[in-house]
Amino acid sequence: MLQAWHIWLIVGFLLALSEILVPGFFLLPFGVAAGISAAVSLTGIGVVWQLTIFVLGGALLVFLTRRFFVRADRSSGEGEAKTNIEALVGKSAVVTQPVAYERRGYVKVGGEEWGAVYPHDDDTVLEVGTRVRLKDLDGIKFIIEPLPKEKQE
Repeated sequence: MLQAWHIWLIVGFLLALSEILVPGFFLLPFGVAAGISAAVSLTGIGVVWQLTIFVLGGALLVFLTRRFFVRADRSSGEGEAKTNIEALVGKSAVVTQPVAYERRGYVKVGGEEWGAVYPHDDDTVLEVGTRVRLKDLDGIKFIIEPLPKEKQE
């Protein structure tokens, strides 16, 4: 037959496992509190006290861990971290196929070639070998601008 500490361990395990499925960091502290309640139930303390320890312990752990994780999240930088192609915006690249007004070309950055456009109104063509800055992203192609002459070499 199941004893109180068995039930608390099962509840704690299920809460900890459910943390994987739920965004945020909320269920794991209550899973830990269920483990504490399981240990307390071995002393023979009543169910009301076990529930009290579970609720108060879980709330306290949520409060303490939330403060830590919110602080860590704020110190990681502003907004969301840029990943994949978005992380390349602002870097320099080299033109591998000429880019002109309304004519898509290609640039190489980080060993990979990406489509690029150079939106301007004159007849400038960015030739192969020209160093450019990846100014922005339009879908899966970069909007580029040439680097100043002194940074071309």
